[in-house]
Amino acid sequence: MNDTMLLQAQGLTVRYGGIEAVSGVDIEVRTGETVVVLGANGAGKSSIMNAVMGLVPMHAGTLMFDGQDIGRLGPPRRAHLGVRISPEGRRVFPNLTIEENILAGGYTMSEAERRKSVAWLFDVFPLFAKRRHTKAGNLSGGQQQLVAIGRALTSRPKLLLLDEPFLGLSPVAIAETSDAIQLAQQEGMSVLISEQMARPALKLAHRGYVLRSGTLRRSGDVAAIRDAALSEDYL
Repeated sequence: MNDTMLLQAQGLTVRYGGIEAVSGVDIEVRTGETVVVLGANGAGKSSIMNAVMGLVPMHAGTLMFDGQDIGRLGPPRRAHLGVRISPEGRRVFPNLTIEENILAGGYTMSEAERRKSVAWLFDVFPLFAKRRHTKAGNLSGGQQQLVAIGRALTSRPKLLLLDEPFLGLSPVAIAETSDAIQLAQQEGMSVLISEQMARPALKLAHRGYVLRSGTLRRSGDVAAIRDAALSEDYL
């Protein structure tokens, strides 16, 4: 990790009709840093992640990525710049094989680069290589989560967005998902995690934020956030 600012959201506000889901949120992620946004269901975590990816519009605020204002850019352009998301709910392509899902994550790359990246993922995730021709819809929830993260890793993004990566997983699947996130960290990627389950997320993070009803209630290092999360019943 270094002190170079990769992502900086200031005054981020997201509305759905007349409902304000996120209100004036400031979030920063430095190069090589892992940051977690903790909050209960409905706190606005997914709205933040989707706004960073460009999947929902910002009502107000600024969004800088790698020194560039990306607030008005669409998701494809943000993906080309190095932002990728593994969405909430393990949204794999169920009728595609593991290999096809992974290849889909490299659509911004040349064919040669994509094949090289897929070979790397098959090397570090034995499941992918062993069951490469298995349809993703036939996998367990934990295995689907690994495929969803692997798909986001294919392009070696600068910033990996993980929306509720531990939700509904068994302890074994949580450990496997944590290993996948650590792989991204070892590759030097910045990671922004939104999560209800504070315990596994805080083990991976450098800093964090506590979100409640669309507003930030606390920010700081992992120790400070752990105390805040405990008081908010997220642990």
